[in-house]
Order: sequence, then structure tokens, then C-alpha cells
Amino acid sequence: MDALVELTTEGLDDPSIDDIADRAGVSYRSVYRYFRDRSEMMDEATDRAVAWIKPLVIKAVGVAKPTDPLDHRIDAIVDARVELYFQIADMLRNVTARSFSNRKVHEHRQDVRRISRSQMYEMFGTELKNFTPQEGELRITAITQVMGFEAIDYVVHERNHSREELERYLRGGLRAALTVPEVGT
Repeated sequence: MDALVELTTEGLDDPSIDDIADRAGVSYRSVYRYFRDRSEMMDEATDRAVAWIKPLVIKAVGVAKPTDPLDHRIDAIVDARVELYFQIADMLRNVTARSFSNRKVHEHRQDVRRISRSQMYEMFGTELKNFTPQEGELRITAITQVMGFEAIDYVVHERNHSREELERYLRGGLRAALTVPEVGT
């Protein structure tokens, strides 16, 4: 399992049984001593990867408290999310691709999204209360999307922006979502 998770983390989208066996230092046949089939092995790998990723996501709000100044909270969350993204980007890309065809992966991915949304609401609840309930819902949705790993991956991996540009984008997105426009502007 560790070999499969390592290969996936390194960006190998669909490692073969031979790749996994080689990395683990066992024979091809030995892999099937532990798993009935490839599907069972992938499910177990998903569970192990999620067990590794979920605590990292939970910690990815940084050291700020909801009572700290807004700029400090924004900086803490952006720094923590960006650091986590660069640690697990290849695996996240693989998980995202698998979530469309694997129910278990999809459920884990949805759980991580719920955690992230809850974290954002907890951290920025004070600012969100400045809006009507409907507008607050729209703003927390925007924050969750901007800070989501798929959006971060798009900025870095697909659009080729630097880490510094990513951080600037995330800070700006958070500030825009949390700012009440002045009347008459």
C-alpha cells in the first residue's frame, strides 16, 4: 500500500502491478496474496491516502484564530493552503481524476470539501455576518471555490503562475469575498 500511495503521490496516474511490486520490493504474485484484485487494492490505497491527507487539510488553516485581525487570518490560511498544495499536488490531481469514476474517492473528496467549507466559515464568520444570509452563502461559496485545491491547481498547473502569483490571487480573492462594498461605489 505504501508503494502505491508513493507512486501516486509522485504523479504516476495509474501505476501497474509491476510498478507497485517493484517499489515494494516484492514479486507480482505477492501483491495478489494481500488483495483479491486491483479494485480492492485501489480502495485500500484510497483509504490510506485519505487518512494521510485529511489531517493535513484540517491543519491547513494556519495558526490564526477567528478573533485575529482579518489580514492575519487571510495570510495564515493562504500560507497553509499553498504549502499543503505543493506537498500533495500530484496526488490531488490523481484523486480528482478518479473521483469521477470511483464512488469511494468521490465520497472522500466531498468530505474534504465539507471540512474546508466549515473551516472557512469558522475563520471568517465575523465578516460573513455583515451580509444577508443569502449573500453570506454566496460569499462562503466563493471563498470555498477560490481556496479549493482544484482552483489552486488550475492557477499553478494549468495557467503556469508562480507560487507568489498564486498567493496574491488567493489573498485578493479572500479579501474581495469578505469586503462589503461602500455605498455609492
